[in-house]
Amino acid sequence: MKRLFLFFAFMASSVFAGDGEDLENVRKKIEKQNNGFMTGTLITSIEDNWFYGVHYYKNDGSFKKLLTLKEREEIIEKFGDRRRWFVSKWQGKQPAIYVSADYVPAFYNQSSQKNNKLTTDLKDHFDFYFKNYCEFDGVVDTRYARIKKMRLTYFDAPYTAINNMMNIKVVGNFKKIISYDIDIKEDDNVIDAMQTYYPIKPTTLFGNIFAIQLKVLEVYPGEKEMPLCTSDYYMGRKGLGTYDEILKQIDELPELKGKRNPY
Repeated sequence: MKRLFLFFAFMASSVFAGDGEDLENVRKKIEKQNNGFMTGTLITSIEDNWFYGVHYYKNDGSFKKLLTLKEREEIIEKFGDRRRWFVSKWQGKQPAIYVSADYVPAFYNQSSQKNNKLTTDLKDHFDFYFKNYCEFDGVVDTRYARIKKMRLTYFDAPYTAINNMMNIKVVGNFKKIISYDIDIKEDDNVIDAMQTYYPIKPTTLFGNIFAIQLKVLEVYPGEKEMPLCTSDYYMGRKGLGTYDEILKQIDELPELKGKRNPY
C-alpha cells in the first residue's frame, strides 16, 4: 500500500459539525454497549444499509450467541452476513466510518513525555484492518467502487467508571489529535490501516478511548451507478490472532453462506 503521509497535530482543535454529530453517536454507542471497542453496528456518516464489524460475528461475538435462540432463522435472515459498507448516494459529502478502542495510558511508557503524549506507539499494540473490496460466497465482485484515497483522523477522550464501577462513561468530547492522508494502490486488497498513535497523558484513573475516523476522499470507480463497497472492518488488540485467523471464524459459518448480493 503506497502511503503519502500528510499529518497534522491538533491538540484540542475544533471538530467539524458533521464530525461532532458522528462522534457523539460513537460516544453513545460505547456507553450503551459498555465497551471501548464498537462490537455491533458500526457508526458511519453515510450508508445504504446498516452493517456490522467483524467483532459481531467472531467466536465470542453476539451473532453466534443469537443463533442459539429459537428465532434462529429470523436472526440469520435479518442479521446474517451484514459485513459490507455500501455507499451509493454521497450527496456531496465524503463518507466516513468509525472504529474505536480503549487503552490505559499507565500501561505504556511514561518516562518520556512530549506535548502531553507518551512515547509508546499504539500501532504496536492494536490492529485496524479492512478489505478494500466486497465478496460473496468467496468470489470478489469487481463491479463496485473501491477506496483510492482516505484520511484517517484520530480522536481521543478519557473515560471513567460509574454505577459502582460497572459502566463506562466518556468524559467530555472527543478531541482531534492527528490526521493521515493515505493513497491506496489499485491492487491493494486487505488494508492494514492502523497508523502511529501515541497514548495521551492520563487525566483519569481508568484510561482513554481513541476513535478513528476513516474518511473516503477518492475512489476507484466500479461499473456505472454501482456503489462504493468495502468490508470486514476489524479493530482489535494484537495477540488475539491475526486478521486472517479471526476472519476464518466468520467465513466458516454455514449461516453466512449463499447470501444474496443486494445489487
